[in-house]
Amino acid sequence: MFVCVFQGYSQSKVPRTLTGNSGKSIETYGIKQEILGTWMGRSSWKDIADANWLMVEGSGAPKWKREHFDRPMDVGVPLIPTDSKNEFNELLKESISGSQDSTYISLGRNLAKYCSKTVYARLWWEFNMYPVKQDANLFVKAWQRAVPLIRKGFKQQASAGQTLHIVWCTNAGQPNPEPFYPGDNVVDVIGSDTYGMTWGDSDPTAEQIIRRIIKEPYMLEWQAKFADQHKKPTCIGEWGNVAKKGNKVQDTHGIGDCPEYIDAIYNWTKTCKYGCIYVCYFNLPDGGILTTLDEQPESVKRLKVRAAAGK
Repeated sequence: MFVCVFQGYSQSKVPRTLTGNSGKSIETYGIKQEILGTWMGRSSWKDIADANWLMVEGSGAPKWKREHFDRPMDVGVPLIPTDSKNEFNELLKESISGSQDSTYISLGRNLAKYCSKTVYARLWWEFNMYPVKQDANLFVKAWQRAVPLIRKGFKQQASAGQTLHIVWCTNAGQPNPEPFYPGDNVVDVIGSDTYGMTWGDSDPTAEQIIRRIIKEPYMLEWQAKFADQHKKPTCIGEWGNVAKKGNKVQDTHGIGDCPEYIDAIYNWTKTCKYGCIYVCYFNLPDGGILTTLDEQPESVKRLKVRAAAGK
C-alpha cells in the first residue's frame, strides 16, 4: 500500500472523491454539495488581474465562501484573455515577456480574497479545444512563467491554512494534449472536462457513450495513466449528460438521462492510483447542448448513491 499525501491527507489509501457542481446545486436533489464549480471573466488582462466575476453573487463564490468556507472551490481561471479579439499566440508572447507579471500576482491575491479555504484553479481549462489556436511551446512557457507568480500572490493574501492547487484540465479527447503539459513543478492535479456524448449524425446508445469516454484516445483511461505517470491526483472539472439531437448532422449527441454514465465516472475514479479529488457536475443547460439534473430522474437516483459513497 502506498501513502497518499495531498491537501492535508496522509493515510494508507486515497481519500474519497468529492462531488459538487456548477449551476443549480445538487443539494436541491438531496445530495450534499462538497465543492463549488465556477469561473472567471476572460475578456481582458484586467479581468484576470481582478479575478473578475468571482466577487459577483451570480458566480456563487461569495455565498459559498460565507456559508462553506471549509469546502473547496473549483475555479476556471484564464491564463490569457481568450475572449478578447487578440490572437492567442501574441497574448502568450505578452505573458512570456514579463509585461503581465503584476497581473498574475494580482490574480493570485484575488483568488485567495474571493475563494474558500481550498482553491482548485483550472488554468485555461479546455486549452486543447478543437481547433487549437495556440502554439504548444508558447503555452508551456507562459504557464511556467505565470504559475509561480499566481502562487506568490495567493500566498501574500491567503488566510491561515488557505491553499491553492493548479489544475491542468483538458477537454477530454482529441487533439493530443500532451505537448501542452508544462511540467510537474507547475501542475498539482491532472483534470479533464468529460461529457456523456459522442460526435456524429445520430444519438448513441449508453454503451457507445461509455466506450467513448473511457477508451477513446485522450479520454479517461488515458487521463488516469498520464496522472499515474506523473504521480498526480486527478479531477473532473466538468461532466454532465448531453441532450438527444435525433438525426442532426455533425453535432454532439447524448441520450439525456443516462445513469450508466454516472456509474462510469465513479467507477473510473477508482482506477486513479493517486486518487480523484472531485467530480463537479455541470448542471446548466448550456443553450440546449446539455440536459440538467431536473430532467434526469434516473441519473439523480444513481448520483445520490455514488456521491454518498464517494466512489
